[in-house]
Amino acid sequence: MSVLNRLNEDFPDNFLWGASTSAFQVEGASAEDGKGLSVADIRSMDSEFLDTSVSVDHYHHVEEDVALMKELGLKSYRFSISWTRIFPNGNDQQPNAKGLAFYHRLITLLKKSGIEPIVTIFHFDLPQALVEQYNGWADRRCVDDYVRYAKFLFDEFGNVVNYWLTINEHSLLVNVPSMIGLKDDDPKKLRELAEHANYHMFLAQAKVFNLCHELLPAAMIGPAVSYMTNLSYDHKSSDALLGKSLEDMVSFITMDVAVRGEFPTYYTRKLVEDGISLPIQPEDEKDFETGRADFLGLNWYCTSIFRHNKQASSKMLAGVVDQIERYEDPALQHTEWGFSFDPLGMRYALQRVHDRFPHLPLMITECGWSEKEQLEDGRIHDSTRVRFLNDHIYQIREAIRDGVNVISFNPWSFIDLLSVNDGIDKRYGLVYVDRDNFSEKELKRYKKDSFYFYQSVIQHNGRNIEKERTGN
Repeated sequence: MSVLNRLNEDFPDNFLWGASTSAFQVEGASAEDGKGLSVADIRSMDSEFLDTSVSVDHYHHVEEDVALMKELGLKSYRFSISWTRIFPNGNDQQPNAKGLAFYHRLITLLKKSGIEPIVTIFHFDLPQALVEQYNGWADRRCVDDYVRYAKFLFDEFGNVVNYWLTINEHSLLVNVPSMIGLKDDDPKKLRELAEHANYHMFLAQAKVFNLCHELLPAAMIGPAVSYMTNLSYDHKSSDALLGKSLEDMVSFITMDVAVRGEFPTYYTRKLVEDGISLPIQPEDEKDFETGRADFLGLNWYCTSIFRHNKQASSKMLAGVVDQIERYEDPALQHTEWGFSFDPLGMRYALQRVHDRFPHLPLMITECGWSEKEQLEDGRIHDSTRVRFLNDHIYQIREAIRDGVNVISFNPWSFIDLLSVNDGIDKRYGLVYVDRDNFSEKELKRYKKDSFYFYQSVIQHNGRNIEKERTGN
């Protein structure tokens, strides 16, 4: 009888309906009130478009933005704390009081509005000073500085924050090492530096898992993992294995280490074959044995189809996964930036993670649809995003009925924000910000059609979701 009852399950009453952003993409004020420069700030300065100096100026619009979140009905808000707004150089002896005050104000506003803060400790914004001091994550000293920073956040906000995310898209940072400030003209040396950074981030994360469990036993902590469903192009075993290797090296390695506390053989074998040794110390073993995640955050956007091509070039670091070519299935709708519209791919992904880690809580920390948009009489009619939300939420509910323990959905993004390579043209938000790549204008906020749709979904706890209309 209990099995039959599960077939009728809907979203639980305590489901965390939320939305996501990250500090460097929304806050602006990158050099105000004592904030230090991060790698993300510097990377944005190389763009021909807007940079982190203003972005959508959440730093100065925090009251207005949280009021919009409350109107939307959010139950959670996944955001990040800027390391350099707290410690401008990453390892200062004293915190930056004005930066600290901003996050106290934000979290207080959220709690008063009945919104659960989901805090990401590190989201792409490594302090540039740590890169200049000792090459950042490639050096073991970064482990201690990150742990000290995390402990400060636990001590400062642990009484009001119940959900913590350690590192956002760890594997992306390793596979695109410029995102953590690593550079070298020798590709082999750069790969070695990146793998050392990889190990140090894993070690720092394990230590912070343990620290959180010690200091905040009622809280939950986990990583935010980049996960993309990978499918074979032409049903060849070679392509299927290539897609699996990509999933392993980009997504499952992060999950495996966080949940199981051990480095998978598919990874260690590749290191040995490539002549790379990790900077392991004997005392690290205990941290990995005990430092485990309480849940997994999944950043899932789309399904990708891959095939083998010896001439193909990759945006990823050479030596990780090579000779892959991405194929856009004409049967699927795609964004201008190549992300597919495939809600069934999300359900499949959730089932795969559930099969690997049965019963582990899963939090969807990012999932969204990007478009170029124009304001029309004060409105944004983003019908495709409405359909995207409907169809993906429908498949999340189906996954829950499958037995997958999904506890939260935080689509990317609450508000339009800066995408480093595409400025603000690549809009994901439920809230439109009236600015362009070259002019701040008045930064006025407008609620999109998707805002009102999602508001209704939250009010009905997902019971008003229709079966997807994509035909996939």
